[in-house]
Amino acid sequence: MGVTVSGRVVSRVGSPMHMFWGLRWVVVAVALMSSATHAETLHCRSGNVLVHAANARDAETVCEGAGDAVGFLAGIGLDVAAEIQVQVVEQLPPEAGSNAAGCYVRSERYVYVPAATVYDRQKAGRGGALGLIPYRSLIAHEMAHAIADNNFAVPRPTIQAHEYIASVTMFSTMPVAERASLLDMLPGDGFDAEEQISATLYLLAPHWFAAQSFRHYNRKDNGPAFLRRVLAGHALSEQQGR
Repeated sequence: MGVTVSGRVVSRVGSPMHMFWGLRWVVVAVALMSSATHAETLHCRSGNVLVHAANARDAETVCEGAGDAVGFLAGIGLDVAAEIQVQVVEQLPPEAGSNAAGCYVRSERYVYVPAATVYDRQKAGRGGALGLIPYRSLIAHEMAHAIADNNFAVPRPTIQAHEYIASVTMFSTMPVAERASLLDMLPGDGFDAEEQISATLYLLAPHWFAAQSFRHYNRKDNGPAFLRRVLAGHALSEQQGR
């Protein structure tokens, strides 16, 4: 989340490296375009979420994934009242990169995700960790970025702060069987110290970073209290390095 051009701020998932869903950056983009077909709008039952999609089933699944994130984060005290819009597209905005699986446009509170059939082709083509992540979990991950962005008390959250929250939300709301399979693929015991939760580690191994974040969150002394410290800027902040 650190390349600056001019215009809008975009958080993206994508990288030519075979990592998690790919490398995520916050990018200021000159223009944002998507190849959305004619779409209808669905107002989700959970949260203040509007989904624009050409396919009714996609819209329903997106609402389900959005609801997962809303329910989890609201349950630990985050404000989920701000409106977030989700656009289901055949092709993500070019700023997201050719290997992106989804992106969140910070300045617009707009999430862009591929149609389910497009995502299925991405998973089949890449395998690995991506192949085990359900479409609904992709939505929960991107929604977590949007919701967290509305709750940060600091103007420039770090990469590791954003990704910790999105990873915890994704794993916490993932179906048990898929989560167990993914964690088996990414073994570990969780971070032992806050200093280990770094942007450098995320950029080198984002899939493992996500699994370790989830394990760290579920330790006795962490959980929602630690996540709220992250939002307040008291943990995973700039002062701890990149």
